[in-house]
Amino acid sequence: MATAVSAQQLTVTYPGRRRRGPVVALAPLDLEVPRGRVLGLLGPNGSGKTTLLRVLAGLLEPTGGSATVLGEPPTSKALRRTVAFQPEGQLPMPVLSGREFLAFVGAAIGLPNTTSDERGAALVERLGLGAAADRPLGGYSTGMQKRLNLAAALLGEPELLLLDEPTSGLDPFGSELVLTLLRERVAAGASILMASHQLLEVEELCDDVLVLVGGQVRARGPLGELLGGDEQALVLRGLDQGGLDAVADAARARGGDVLRIERPRQPLHALFRRLGAGEARPGAP
Repeated sequence: MATAVSAQQLTVTYPGRRRRGPVVALAPLDLEVPRGRVLGLLGPNGSGKTTLLRVLAGLLEPTGGSATVLGEPPTSKALRRTVAFQPEGQLPMPVLSGREFLAFVGAAIGLPNTTSDERGAALVERLGLGAAADRPLGGYSTGMQKRLNLAAALLGEPELLLLDEPTSGLDPFGSELVLTLLRERVAAGASILMASHQLLEVEELCDDVLVLVGGQVRARGPLGELLGGDEQALVLRGLDQGGLDAVADAARARGGDVLRIERPRQPLHALFRRLGAGEARPGAP
């Protein structure tokens, strides 16, 4: 399988300040991400997630080791359209309008003006920013800036997306919209590395996870393997209370423990999804 990201003994060390010694932001790391996969980068603040993304985006020179992105060094100009990095934080150039900002990004990655304008217009509408497209970025809320930043990352229809907290600061509707757009890019063959503290969203979107703590890898692998256990559960549907009681009695007779019998409950985010899709209304039965 073709590789999207490859790293061998990749390290980043920042020089110490005053009497403090050097800070190891990223301990020697080996990493292989196949194309078409979504890797979630997890860990507390300061664990090395953003450092790793910045190295792969070609914005930070590693102290040691090497990395390739889509078969090229991260700093290669050949990657300017095929790799996109969405950083966390405020957008630059607050005097530009949203539309002007996307035009600037399109020019920077070498898109023809017509293509850039068409894709930019479609993305701002899709992300609910159409009414604000001609307003200066300085007046955008945190969530609006986050959505426009994603639009900029998607503008070149990249093969690899490097995302730093793509849904932080967004309401549940905005988060679901972002996840939908990312799923569409994956369906089109793109790969994603996503740093996030939103664990539910990582579970929904990512195939694999890499857990960093203090710059060191603490866990990695497919979600199914990391989250799976030895126990098995029986899920039933369509039985009345008498049938459930009979199944419970049979389970006890075979040495099983019946922990509880309860109605299934959807997570809270499912309610927001239904509301956003118009399937339910506040106060509706």
